[in-house]
Amino acid sequence: RAADSAAFLHLDLAVENGTGGLAPARPLTWQVEYPGQDPEAQKDKLVWEIQVSERDVRALVPLVQVGAPHPGSPHPAGPWAQPRSAPQELEILNTAPLTGVPRAVPVKLVAVEAGGGVAELTEPPGCESADKQVLQVSDACDAVFVGGKESRGARGARVDFWSRRLHASLRFTVWAPLLPLRVQLGDTALEQVRGWRLPGGPESAPAEAEEPGEEAERRARGCRPQYQRTAVRVLAHFVAHQLDGGRHLAYLPGPDWLLDVTHLVASRTRVQDPRVA
Repeated sequence: RAADSAAFLHLDLAVENGTGGLAPARPLTWQVEYPGQDPEAQKDKLVWEIQVSERDVRALVPLVQVGAPHPGSPHPAGPWAQPRSAPQELEILNTAPLTGVPRAVPVKLVAVEAGGGVAELTEPPGCESADKQVLQVSDACDAVFVGGKESRGARGARVDFWSRRLHASLRFTVWAPLLPLRVQLGDTALEQVRGWRLPGGPESAPAEAEEPGEEAERRARGCRPQYQRTAVRVLAHFVAHQLDGGRHLAYLPGPDWLLDVTHLVASRTRVQDPRVA
Protein backbone atom coordinates (compact mmCIF):
# COMPACT_ATOMS: atom_id res chain seq x y z
CA ARG A 1 0.00 0.00 0.00
CA ALA A 2 1.08 3.59 -0.59
CA ALA A 3 1.04 4.35 3.16
CA ASP A 4 3.58 1.57 3.81
CA SER A 5 5.88 2.39 0.90
CA ALA A 6 9.47 3.42 1.58
CA ALA A 7 12.20 4.85 -0.60
CA PHE A 8 14.81 2.21 -1.38
CA LEU A 9 16.58 3.70 -4.39
CA HIS A 10 17.96 7.11 -5.29
CA LEU A 11 19.28 7.88 -8.76
CA ASP A 12 21.47 10.80 -9.76
CA LEU A 13 21.11 11.49 -13.46
CA ALA A 14 23.45 13.66 -15.48
CA VAL A 15 22.90 15.05 -18.97
CA GLU A 16 25.74 16.16 -21.17
CA ASN A 17 25.85 19.75 -22.37
CA GLY A 18 24.45 20.66 -25.75
CA THR A 19 21.14 18.81 -25.62
CA GLY A 20 19.46 21.22 -28.02
CA GLY A 21 19.64 18.87 -30.99
CA LEU A 22 18.75 15.71 -29.07
CA ALA A 23 15.39 14.11 -28.43
CA PRO A 24 13.52 15.81 -25.53
CA ALA A 25 12.48 12.44 -24.04
CA ARG A 26 15.10 9.87 -23.00
CA PRO A 27 14.16 6.25 -22.22
CA LEU A 28 15.75 4.67 -19.14
CA THR A 29 15.46 0.88 -18.78
CA TRP A 30 16.22 -0.83 -15.48
CA GLN A 31 15.63 -4.09 -13.66
CA VAL A 32 16.08 -5.46 -10.13
CA GLU A 33 18.27 -8.50 -9.41
CA TYR A 34 18.45 -10.32 -6.08
CA PRO A 35 21.41 -12.21 -4.56
CA GLY A 36 21.21 -15.90 -5.36
CA GLN A 37 18.78 -15.36 -8.22
CA ASP A 38 19.18 -17.68 -11.19
CA PRO A 39 21.09 -15.69 -13.84
CA GLU A 40 19.02 -17.36 -16.55
CA ALA A 41 15.71 -16.46 -14.93
CA GLN A 42 13.57 -14.01 -16.86
CA LYS A 43 13.65 -10.61 -15.22
CA ASP A 44 10.99 -7.92 -15.42
CA LYS A 45 12.24 -4.71 -16.94
CA LEU A 46 10.83 -1.26 -16.37
CA VAL A 47 11.14 1.63 -18.78
CA TRP A 48 11.06 5.23 -17.61
CA GLU A 49 10.73 8.18 -19.93
CA ILE A 50 12.74 11.14 -18.68
CA GLN A 51 11.99 14.57 -20.06
CA VAL A 52 15.11 16.58 -20.87
CA SER A 53 14.92 20.34 -21.18
CA GLU A 54 17.42 23.18 -21.04
CA ARG A 55 14.85 25.23 -19.09
CA ASP A 56 13.25 24.47 -15.74
CA VAL A 57 9.64 24.80 -16.88
CA ARG A 58 7.13 24.40 -14.06
CA ALA A 59 3.72 25.20 -15.57
CA LEU A 60 1.75 25.54 -18.78
CA VAL A 61 -0.58 28.55 -18.75
CA PRO A 62 -3.32 29.24 -21.34
CA LEU A 63 -4.04 32.93 -21.95
CA VAL A 64 -7.24 34.21 -23.52
CA GLN A 65 -7.59 37.47 -25.41
CA VAL A 66 -9.71 39.92 -23.44
CA GLY A 67 -12.34 41.64 -25.56
CA ALA A 68 -11.65 39.51 -28.64
CA PRO A 69 -13.74 41.00 -31.47
CA HIS A 70 -16.55 39.23 -33.23
CA PRO A 71 -15.68 38.46 -36.89
CA GLY A 72 -16.30 41.64 -38.88
CA SER A 73 -16.20 43.89 -35.82
CA PRO A 74 -14.23 47.13 -36.32
CA HIS A 75 -13.09 47.25 -32.69
CA PRO A 76 -9.48 46.19 -31.94
CA ALA A 77 -8.79 43.17 -29.79
CA GLY A 78 -7.77 43.59 -26.17
CA PRO A 79 -4.68 42.31 -24.33
CA TRP A 80 -3.93 38.72 -23.35
CA ALA A 81 -4.85 37.69 -19.81
CA GLN A 82 -5.04 34.60 -17.66
CA PRO A 83 -8.65 33.79 -16.68
CA ARG A 84 -9.62 33.50 -13.05
CA SER A 85 -10.39 30.14 -11.54
CA ALA A 86 -14.16 30.63 -11.52
CA PRO A 87 -15.73 28.90 -14.56
CA GLN A 88 -18.22 31.73 -15.12
CA GLU A 89 -15.35 34.10 -15.95
CA LEU A 90 -15.26 32.66 -19.49
CA GLU A 91 -18.49 32.73 -21.46
CA ILE A 92 -19.39 32.22 -25.12
CA LEU A 93 -22.75 33.25 -26.56
CA ASN A 94 -23.26 30.74 -29.36
CA THR A 95 -25.09 32.67 -32.07
CA ALA A 96 -23.56 30.53 -34.84
CA PRO A 97 -26.73 28.37 -35.27
CA LEU A 98 -28.64 31.57 -36.06
CA THR A 99 -26.11 33.36 -38.27
CA GLY A 100 -23.82 30.65 -39.63
CA VAL A 101 -20.84 32.75 -38.46
CA PRO A 102 -18.45 31.03 -35.97
CA ARG A 103 -17.66 32.68 -32.64
CA ALA A 104 -14.05 32.26 -31.48
CA VAL A 105 -11.95 33.09 -28.42
CA PRO A 106 -8.20 33.34 -29.22
CA VAL A 107 -5.92 31.32 -26.92
CA LYS A 108 -2.17 31.58 -26.41
CA LEU A 109 -0.14 29.00 -24.47
CA VAL A 110 3.00 30.03 -22.57
CA ALA A 111 5.48 28.21 -20.35
CA VAL A 112 6.27 29.52 -16.86
CA GLU A 113 9.79 28.79 -15.64
CA ALA A 114 11.00 28.24 -12.07
CA GLY A 115 12.15 31.84 -11.66
CA GLY A 116 8.81 33.22 -12.81
CA GLY A 117 9.87 33.93 -16.38
CA VAL A 118 7.36 33.45 -19.19
CA ALA A 119 8.46 31.99 -22.51
CA GLU A 120 6.93 30.85 -25.77
CA LEU A 121 6.50 27.13 -26.36
CA THR A 122 9.24 25.62 -28.50
CA GLU A 123 7.12 22.66 -29.63
CA PRO A 124 3.55 22.43 -30.97
CA PRO A 125 1.14 21.75 -28.09
CA GLY A 126 -1.72 19.28 -28.01
CA CYS A 127 -5.34 20.09 -27.19
CA GLU A 128 -8.80 18.56 -27.09
CA SER A 129 -12.33 19.57 -26.20
CA ALA A 130 -13.87 17.33 -23.55
CA ASP A 131 -17.32 17.66 -25.21
CA LYS A 132 -17.34 18.41 -28.93
CA GLN A 133 -21.14 18.70 -28.87
CA VAL A 134 -20.69 21.92 -26.90
CA LEU A 135 -17.33 23.45 -27.79
CA GLN A 136 -14.54 23.05 -30.37
CA VAL A 137 -10.81 23.80 -30.34
CA SER A 138 -8.70 24.58 -33.40
CA ASP A 139 -6.08 22.16 -34.70
CA ALA A 140 -3.32 24.66 -33.88
CA CYS A 141 -4.67 25.03 -30.30
CA ASP A 142 -4.80 28.81 -30.75
CA ALA A 143 -8.58 29.30 -30.53
CA VAL A 144 -11.66 27.90 -28.83
CA PHE A 145 -14.78 28.31 -30.93
CA VAL A 146 -18.37 27.37 -31.72
CA GLY A 147 -19.16 26.86 -35.39
CA GLY A 148 -22.89 26.15 -35.49
CA LYS A 149 -22.77 22.34 -35.48
CA GLU A 150 -22.87 22.07 -31.68
CA SER A 151 -26.06 20.53 -30.33
CA ARG A 152 -26.33 22.27 -26.96
CA GLY A 153 -24.83 24.68 -24.44
CA ALA A 154 -23.28 23.73 -21.11
CA ARG A 155 -21.71 25.06 -17.94
CA GLY A 156 -18.10 24.15 -17.23
CA ALA A 157 -17.26 22.90 -20.74
CA ARG A 158 -13.57 21.95 -20.54
CA VAL A 159 -10.78 22.27 -23.09
CA ASP A 160 -7.51 20.49 -22.24
CA PHE A 161 -4.02 21.55 -23.36
CA TRP A 162 -0.71 19.75 -22.95
CA SER A 163 2.95 20.08 -23.82
CA ARG A 164 5.28 17.24 -22.81
CA ARG A 165 4.47 16.41 -19.18
CA LEU A 166 2.63 19.68 -18.49
CA HIS A 167 -1.15 19.97 -18.62
CA ALA A 168 -3.61 22.85 -18.32
CA SER A 169 -7.28 23.43 -19.04
CA LEU A 170 -9.85 26.17 -19.61
CA ARG A 171 -13.51 26.04 -18.66
CA PHE A 172 -16.30 27.87 -20.45
CA THR A 173 -19.99 28.44 -20.03
CA VAL A 174 -21.50 28.12 -23.49
CA TRP A 175 -24.95 29.66 -23.97
CA ALA A 176 -26.87 28.19 -26.92
CA PRO A 177 -30.25 29.27 -28.36
CA LEU A 178 -33.22 27.16 -27.33
CA LEU A 179 -35.13 26.16 -30.47
CA PRO A 180 -37.69 26.81 -31.84
CA LEU A 181 -37.40 30.59 -31.75
CA ARG A 182 -40.37 32.74 -30.78
CA VAL A 183 -41.92 35.21 -33.23
CA GLN A 184 -43.68 38.18 -31.69
CA LEU A 185 -46.05 40.46 -33.63
CA GLY A 186 -47.06 43.90 -32.44
CA ASP A 187 -50.59 43.34 -33.82
CA THR A 188 -51.94 40.00 -35.01
CA ALA A 189 -55.03 41.43 -36.77
CA LEU A 190 -54.25 43.60 -39.81
CA GLU A 191 -56.99 45.20 -41.92
CA GLN A 192 -57.27 47.26 -45.05
CA VAL A 193 -57.03 51.02 -44.53
CA ARG A 194 -60.30 52.40 -45.86
CA GLY A 195 -60.06 55.22 -48.37
CA TRP A 196 -56.31 54.79 -48.80
CA ARG A 197 -55.07 53.20 -52.00
CA LEU A 198 -51.62 53.11 -53.52
CA PRO A 199 -50.86 53.43 -57.23
CA GLY A 200 -49.43 50.39 -58.92
CA GLY A 201 -50.37 46.90 -59.93
CA PRO A 202 -49.67 44.85 -63.04
CA GLU A 203 -52.63 46.32 -64.91
CA SER A 204 -51.54 49.93 -64.38
CA ALA A 205 -49.02 50.07 -67.24
CA PRO A 206 -50.61 51.51 -70.45
CA ALA A 207 -50.34 49.46 -73.60
CA GLU A 208 -50.77 52.50 -75.89
CA ALA A 209 -51.40 56.23 -75.77
CA GLU A 210 -54.67 57.15 -74.05
CA GLU A 211 -56.84 60.23 -73.71
CA PRO A 212 -56.46 62.19 -70.42
CA GLY A 213 -59.85 61.01 -69.13
CA GLU A 214 -59.14 57.39 -69.95
CA GLU A 215 -55.72 57.60 -68.24
CA ALA A 216 -57.26 58.86 -64.98
CA GLU A 217 -59.85 56.08 -65.04
CA ARG A 218 -57.16 53.48 -65.70
CA ARG A 219 -55.07 54.74 -62.79
CA ALA A 220 -58.04 54.49 -60.46
CA ARG A 221 -58.59 50.91 -61.53
CA GLY A 222 -54.85 50.13 -61.16
CA CYS A 223 -54.53 51.31 -57.56
CA ARG A 224 -54.02 48.66 -54.93
CA PRO A 225 -55.37 48.71 -51.38
CA GLN A 226 -53.21 49.75 -48.46
CA TYR A 227 -53.11 47.51 -45.38
CA GLN A 228 -51.97 48.04 -41.83
CA ARG A 229 -48.44 47.09 -40.83
CA THR A 230 -46.95 45.70 -37.64
CA ALA A 231 -43.48 45.13 -36.23
CA VAL A 232 -42.00 41.61 -36.12
CA ARG A 233 -39.54 40.52 -33.42
CA VAL A 234 -37.73 37.20 -33.11
CA LEU A 235 -36.90 36.19 -29.54
CA ALA A 236 -34.91 33.33 -28.03
CA HIS A 237 -33.93 31.80 -24.72
CA PHE A 238 -30.19 31.12 -24.37
CA VAL A 239 -29.57 28.12 -22.12
CA ALA A 240 -26.78 25.93 -20.75
CA HIS A 241 -26.98 22.38 -19.41
CA GLN A 242 -25.39 21.50 -16.10
CA LEU A 243 -21.93 19.93 -16.03
CA ASP A 244 -23.24 16.73 -14.42
CA GLY A 245 -25.54 16.10 -17.39
CA GLY A 246 -28.73 16.83 -15.47
CA ARG A 247 -31.89 17.98 -17.23
CA HIS A 248 -32.03 21.27 -15.34
CA LEU A 249 -31.27 24.24 -17.60
CA ALA A 250 -29.63 27.53 -16.69
CA TYR A 251 -31.05 30.56 -18.53
CA LEU A 252 -29.25 33.75 -19.59
CA PRO A 253 -29.82 35.94 -17.67
CA GLY A 254 -32.87 34.19 -16.17
CA PRO A 255 -35.85 31.97 -17.13
CA ASP A 256 -38.15 34.99 -17.50
CA TRP A 257 -35.89 36.69 -20.05
CA LEU A 258 -35.95 36.41 -23.84
CA LEU A 259 -33.18 37.93 -25.94
CA ASP A 260 -34.04 39.83 -29.12
CA VAL A 261 -32.24 38.11 -32.04
CA THR A 262 -34.18 39.83 -34.84
CA HIS A 263 -31.06 41.49 -36.23
CA LEU A 264 -29.29 38.11 -36.38
CA VAL A 265 -31.99 36.25 -38.33
CA ALA A 266 -33.59 39.08 -40.34
CA SER A 267 -31.85 38.06 -43.57
CA ARG A 268 -33.16 34.49 -43.19
CA THR A 269 -36.70 35.31 -42.11
CA ARG A 270 -39.42 34.49 -44.64
CA VAL A 271 -43.23 34.59 -44.71
CA GLN A 272 -44.64 31.12 -45.17
CA ASP A 273 -47.40 32.28 -47.55
CA PRO A 274 -46.59 35.59 -49.32
CA ARG A 275 -50.16 35.75 -50.64
CA VAL A 276 -51.33 36.49 -47.11
CA ALA A 277 -48.60 38.81 -45.78
